[in-house]
Amino acid sequence: MENNASEKIIEKIKKVLELSKNNPSIEEAKSAAIKAQKLMAEYHISIAEVEAIEDIENIVEKRVDVGTGNKWKYTLSAIVAKNFRCKYFYYGKSSVVFYGYEKDAEIAAITFKMLFNVGNKEAAKYYQKQRMEYMSDCRYFDGRGIKNAFLNGYLLGIKEELERQCTALMIIIPKQVEEKYRDRTSKCHRFNSGFKISINTEGERAKSEGIRVGKDMITSRGIEAVC
Repeated sequence: MENNASEKIIEKIKKVLELSKNNPSIEEAKSAAIKAQKLMAEYHISIAEVEAIEDIENIVEKRVDVGTGNKWKYTLSAIVAKNFRCKYFYYGKSSVVFYGYEKDAEIAAITFKMLFNVGNKEAAKYYQKQRMEYMSDCRYFDGRGIKNAFLNGYLLGIKEELERQCTALMIIIPKQVEEKYRDRTSKCHRFNSGFKISINTEGERAKSEGIRVGKDMITSRGIEAVC
């Protein structure tokens, strides 16, 4: 790309980024941020070339309280953070914190809370549906791990859809966010993010349904990665 053309594209990207940062509408800010990412990918403009614009934006912490338990939230927070240009850590066992540029962190927090609430709701709904079907046929229902199997699939579906977008955009977490995050979390604790998964036939069915619901959540609600 010629220097003059490159400079014009960078200026265009800078203007779009400014729109994403100074916009009271979260949806409009998100759309502008995505447009900037696509322009960078299309014209092979690196983060370094627009880093001066990124540096003027505050790096913040967006905290989401979701209660104790539900260990799957740790995996969900990792997926969301990676695909929305953020890092993450925890306050105790009930709060997830997204760390990044203000608009990125804000969108990540909103997306995480929505996906978390829907996941729990859909897992409970699936469990009850299976239980009622077995009871109506007077069959024994082994429901151990069914919810977790569903949620495992749900996470896989979300991860696959978001990372497909992220790979296409070829954008990474900003260098400044990475550096400040290392200092911020040098003494933070980590928790065991594992949760038991059913391996019986019902568990496999639950996992498959979870994958379908997870993918559908991303595509039907127009959630787009901005990593």
